[in-house]
Amino acid sequence: MEVVYKTAQTNEEIRNWVTLHEGKPAKINDPDIVQDKIGLRINWPGKKDEGMLSEGRETTKDISWDEFFLIMEENHLLFLYSDDEGINPTWRYKFINEENGLEIE
Repeated sequence: MEVVYKTAQTNEEIRNWVTLHEGKPAKINDPDIVQDKIGLRINWPGKKDEGMLSEGRETTKDISWDEFFLIMEENHLLFLYSDDEGINPTWRYKFINEENGLEIE
């Protein structure tokens, strides 16, 4: 099954979608993740993004919405999301570089 994503048009749309699904803006500061320079995530209560964390990393760090949107702006990111309730929340969103269209892992 292919996941259908929508591109958020505003910061308010992002905040509303994340809040509706009980998520919080977060950042991973894990030195073992070399390819993930940005580390921007949504923290879902009770759902650890284990595939992205090294063994020494216990939790993500919650950040403010202001910091979240600043990081998105500085890195030229678009936020894509899916309303498919049948998939893990970790895979229901992704970031895309708006300049080259590449997905940010």
